[in-house]
Amino acid sequence: MNVPPTGTITFLFSDIEGSTKKWEKQPEAMGVALAAHDRMLREIFESTGGYVFKTIGDAFCVAFDTAQGALAGALESQRALRAADWGAIGELKVRMALHTGAAEQRDGDYFGQSLNRVARILAAAHGGQVLVSLPTEELVRDHLPPGAHLRHLGEHRLRDLARPEHLYQLVASDLPSEFAGLRSLESVANNLPVQLTNFIGREREMAEVKRLLGSTRLLTLTGMGGTGKTRLSLQAAADVLDAFPDGVWLVEFATIDDAALVVETVAAALDLRQEAERPLTSTLTSFLRDKNLLLILDNCEHVVAACARLAEALLRSCPKLRILASSREPLGIAGETAWPVPPLSLPNHWREITAGPDAMERLGEYEAVRLFIERATLARPAFQVTNDNIHLVAQICWRLDGIALAIELAAARIRVLTLQQIVERLDDRFHLLTTGGRNAVPRQQTLRSLIDWSYDLLSDSERRLFRRLAVFARGRTLEAIEGVCSGDGVEQFEVIDLLTQLVDKSLVYVEKTPELGARYFILESIWEYANEKLKEAGDVEAFRIRHLDYYLRFTEEAVPKVCGPEQREWLDIVEHEEFNVRYALDAAAEVPGQVTKGLRLLIATQRFVEVRGLFKEARDVYDKLLAFPEAAPRDAIRAKALAAAGRLAWVADDCPACCRYQEEALAIFRELGDPLGASRALADLGFLAFDRADLPGSNALLEEAAALAAPLDDPRLTAHVQHIRGVLAAANGDFDRALSLDEESLALYRRLGDTWQAIIVAWAVGVNAAVLGRYDVAHAHLGECLKVGFELGNRWVASYPLEAFAVLAVAERKYERAARLFGAADAQRIRSGLVPQAADHPAMRAILSAVSDFTGPEIENARREGQMLSLEAATALALGAE
Repeated sequence: MNVPPTGTITFLFSDIEGSTKKWEKQPEAMGVALAAHDRMLREIFESTGGYVFKTIGDAFCVAFDTAQGALAGALESQRALRAADWGAIGELKVRMALHTGAAEQRDGDYFGQSLNRVARILAAAHGGQVLVSLPTEELVRDHLPPGAHLRHLGEHRLRDLARPEHLYQLVASDLPSEFAGLRSLESVANNLPVQLTNFIGREREMAEVKRLLGSTRLLTLTGMGGTGKTRLSLQAAADVLDAFPDGVWLVEFATIDDAALVVETVAAALDLRQEAERPLTSTLTSFLRDKNLLLILDNCEHVVAACARLAEALLRSCPKLRILASSREPLGIAGETAWPVPPLSLPNHWREITAGPDAMERLGEYEAVRLFIERATLARPAFQVTNDNIHLVAQICWRLDGIALAIELAAARIRVLTLQQIVERLDDRFHLLTTGGRNAVPRQQTLRSLIDWSYDLLSDSERRLFRRLAVFARGRTLEAIEGVCSGDGVEQFEVIDLLTQLVDKSLVYVEKTPELGARYFILESIWEYANEKLKEAGDVEAFRIRHLDYYLRFTEEAVPKVCGPEQREWLDIVEHEEFNVRYALDAAAEVPGQVTKGLRLLIATQRFVEVRGLFKEARDVYDKLLAFPEAAPRDAIRAKALAAAGRLAWVADDCPACCRYQEEALAIFRELGDPLGASRALADLGFLAFDRADLPGSNALLEEAAALAAPLDDPRLTAHVQHIRGVLAAANGDFDRALSLDEESLALYRRLGDTWQAIIVAWAVGVNAAVLGRYDVAHAHLGECLKVGFELGNRWVASYPLEAFAVLAVAERKYERAARLFGAADAQRIRSGLVPQAADHPAMRAILSAVSDFTGPEIENARREGQMLSLEAATALALGAE
């Protein structure tokens, strides 16, 4: 038996493809075959230097000292498997994967990332195929067995792996060499959504769109709503993922109606954060400048001018960027290729075709017919197309101009109508298409007519609920629909049944997740139609207020949950309602008498905005609402709104604005006799004085804050004051006291279950511990800050613990590690928009000022290496022992 290898090891994993089915069909024969398989592979692997350290079912896990031995073992075993007689089984197709890397050997087993990697490579392979990773290929490329070579299969994203993997296939003349595509995930980062229905046809359009994407930097797919522009964009983008190593990113404008939000919506899709005193367009341009990336701008028509301006600016500054837009009209800028998306292919001569015996086969070649049949079968699985009714399907598709959305809505009616009834209703509703020229009526009118037809089929109660759903933005929960839409002709107990009817009639669709349950959505064109109906009914203002009231209650009730032990879950819940909250804030500004509610809504969402980094937009809304005369009274709402706006300004490193907000808030709190509000404002102003290096002023403000806080016995306020006291103690060089105060603050936040505030203070504990030489404490607390921040859905804060880890490494005299971490922090700060603000604390300054040898070419090289790390790699570096 061979000795377990150590150090750099080449792992070979194998298993039998389709073994479960073989066991089910021929258990006795499979038992005999598996025993022979095991003897054969073990003998070959051991003869070529392999150490079989684990077998699981029919899977082998083998470690080799050399990559050449592993490759020889794979080649010999595949030849032996192919030559063997497997009796009744027929053949055993065994897939294999090889990867070289480090691993920990313990108790005869191996552990580490290398084993995960080889297992994921194996999962991508087919029976009879041998896949080889790049590290292994580099070791064997000059030592291949006679008659064998390695075929490069390109880069592939493997299951559960964060980055693409170069894969090679072992090829020999006496073994099969042609296999289906690898079972890998996307090889490029993207946010393309999963589609719930099949993509029908469009082969010619797909080929043309991909060809155009190769020759133009701005391709705009044009056409009326419902033609399938979005679906074609997504499918084409999925096919060209490998051409854009920096990703393919979808930006949806369907639910925004303010052109000023175009830049912010693009930035949000790319996970970029607004930064103080810098136009967001500049941040976006800087991020994309060297990126080889495809940006999909979807539904541009209602913000076409803003999209055009942004596209032109980005394309001029970002030479590797390409844009695929969809709009009802071209963007109209230089260099644009506008390509009209045609309707689905139609049987224009359907009468002639249906007269022949091969009608089913011939009509099935047309995309519109295939789409109708596929969607109708989904709607009613018992639906069948025959030679006797195929002519009706063809007629429906022809009358609907091949418009995908119209065909899908018609197909959904198969639940309650016959094909003949659908045809008759189309005749009634689309008489303009028969009495006038087919091109005489705008295509939007065709879609509107179809939606009119669907609307006419609804009961009065269904119509009321349908149009009221337009008051929401994006998704809606059942509870929200009941809370906003019931009353005035729709009883709350009726809502679920009415909503079910709207889902069944394809005017609403539902998405379900285990975490959030069901959410209800309306397609863009149908939402526009419902909104028009709401206006016609004169109900817009009333239901915008109801919508605002509901989300005000929702967010205010969520405050203790978002700031308490349930905050991980509730931050995600609030995130799913973000667009509804924005829409409600619009109502607060647009509907008379609602400004105060808008300010309360902003106050309630302060924590969510802070964690998710939505500073600029929130601050703009604060400024907008606070400027209304309705917001002028110096009451508690204005004071709290000013304090919340000040907090966001502080997080965004806009200290002057923070000072203005907090000073006015303090004055109002004092006028109202509110010691809690006054104490917090004084503490925040004390922190600002510290930032200005006014330590006497800072101490005075903080002492006043502490005096007001003492009798209140409010743990959150106490924790806040103690933390700022800790910063001042550190500024005075008393790091022992600073650490003690921050530990007290951290304990209070942990007792409250306030994870977000806890990681902010944990960061301070970490840097104070570092300067005191308590490195284990520093590592633990900085690690908590970094890991828990990600768990809360935060990315912008990551540069702070990375930089603190770098300073800690300086204190430990691990200079190369420190330099890499500084570089990683620099890169993350740029990615998130935190430019040029860097982490700062008296303890960090003390550590850095105490060293004089943290310099030189090696340090600079290491820092540059760190700047190249992804956030995931930087995190792994920070949390690792070295």
